[in-house]
Amino acid sequence: FLFLSQVCIYIAIGEIPTGIAITILFIYPIVTVLASWGLFGDRPTFIRVAAMVIILAGGILCLPSFFGATLGNTQVGIIAAMSAGIAFAGYVLLTQMAAGKLHPIPFSLVNFASIFVFCCVSLMFLPDSLGMDVDVSVWQGLIIGGVVLGVLTLCSYLLNNFAIRSAGAALASIIGTSGPALTALFAFLIIGEALTVKQIIGMALVILGVGAMSVERLVGSQKKAA
Repeated sequence: FLFLSQVCIYIAIGEIPTGIAITILFIYPIVTVLASWGLFGDRPTFIRVAAMVIILAGGILCLPSFFGATLGNTQVGIIAAMSAGIAFAGYVLLTQMAAGKLHPIPFSLVNFASIFVFCCVSLMFLPDSLGMDVDVSVWQGLIIGGVVLGVLTLCSYLLNNFAIRSAGAALASIIGTSGPALTALFAFLIIGEALTVKQIIGMALVILGVGAMSVERLVGSQKKAA
């Protein structure tokens, strides 16, 4: 699930603005709530349903226009970002099931070792029509950038697994809601990607909905503990 999520989000980032791709990725709480209801009988509360509606509305506002010269690329980006969110929901569900049983470090290493294997296998069997033609002059930068990205990604998921184990999934999710806003900020500062007012409002709604859902889970877990 994590491998599929990573592949899809990188495809999405290549086709639509980075902040928008990450915001669409954050539809995963909707999938998580519905899957928990179907798999574990965890019936969603009114607050969760309201938060899901807010997240959905924000996600719709964030969508780039379907009308224009880049229609095909935009469609691919949106579908890839939504697929990344659905796959990441599966990863989150399995992480929550294993968080109390496995230490974060070996759990993270197993995750990324699995991704490495899947990447190798997928590249070996990738059709020629989908092959990559990389300019020899950019190989050094590509390798250095890939190593830096890999280290940062590993640190991110490792710290997230520590957070889930130490603070609980709900509190970790509350802090994680800053992801789309920080991504959009860094995308603007580093690569100059700007968002429309409608997209910023949509992003704010997604953050609000995910935050409300996380707070509701945190309050519920505290009540159970009491």
